[in-house]
Amino acid sequence: MKQLEYLKLLNLLKRTLDEYLNWGETEIVKKSIDNIILTEGSVKAFFQKKQSKSILNPKEKIGVLKREIDFCKKCSLGNNRLNTVIDTGFLTTGLMFVGEYPDFDKNHKDESFVDKTEQAEQLLTKIIEAMGYTRKNVYITNIIKCRTMIDPVNTKRKPNYKPSTSFEIGTCKYYLDKQIEIIKPKIIILLGEVVFSDFLYNEESIGKVRGVVKEYKGIKLMPTYHPVVLLKNSRLKKIVWDDMKRVMHYLNTGKI
Repeated sequence: MKQLEYLKLLNLLKRTLDEYLNWGETEIVKKSIDNIILTEGSVKAFFQKKQSKSILNPKEKIGVLKREIDFCKKCSLGNNRLNTVIDTGFLTTGLMFVGEYPDFDKNHKDESFVDKTEQAEQLLTKIIEAMGYTRKNVYITNIIKCRTMIDPVNTKRKPNYKPSTSFEIGTCKYYLDKQIEIIKPKIIILLGEVVFSDFLYNEESIGKVRGVVKEYKGIKLMPTYHPVVLLKNSRLKKIVWDDMKRVMHYLNTGKI
C-alpha cells in the first residue's frame, strides 16, 4: 500500500471518530484520535526513510548504467565486443572529457579512454596535469562504449578499427546522456571533430568550431583538437592550451 493510501485510510478513521465526539465526548475516542495522529507521523516518517534509501549516489547510478551497457544489444557492436568501456575518473567533478571510442588497449583492459595511440594518451594526461588536475579527478568517457572493429573475430589484429556508424553513435549517445545526467559537469571538453559532429550533429570542421563555447542541456561545451592531431601538428598545441585556459577560467569564475 502506498503512503497516500495509508493516510487516506487514517483520515477516514479520524473523521469517523470525530463524528462520535460530536455526539458526546468520551476519553476512549479522544485517545484513539491521538493515536491516529501519532500513526500518521509514523507513516510519513517510514515512507520518507524508505524514499531516502532508494536514492542512489553517483557511484551506484554509474554502476547500474554500466550493467545496462554490459547487456546492451541495441546495435551490432554488442555482439562482438570484448568489453564495454564506460569511464575513468572522478564521479562528482566539474570537468568532463568526451572522446569517440575506446582504443585497442583499453578495450582489452576494460578501461576508458579516447585516443588511438599511447602517445596521445600521455599527451592528454599532460594537458590535464597542466590544468591543475589529474586523470583521477576529472571524468573521461566516450560516445561509443564498445570498440568498433574491422575484424571482430580476430580481436588482437592491429590496426583493427573502423569508423562508427551514425546508427551506432545515435544508439550509444543515450548512455552518454545518462552519464552527463549523473555526473552533472560544469563543462565538457569534446576531443576532436568526430566527437563534436556526433555530439551536436554538426558538420562544421573542428578548425571553425574549436574554442567556440557551445551549450548542451544547460552545460557548457568546449570543442578542441584531439591529442592525436597535436602529435601530427605540434603548432596546434598552443591553440588547444588557449582553449584549456578558457575552461579553467570558467571553472574558477563561472565566466567563459
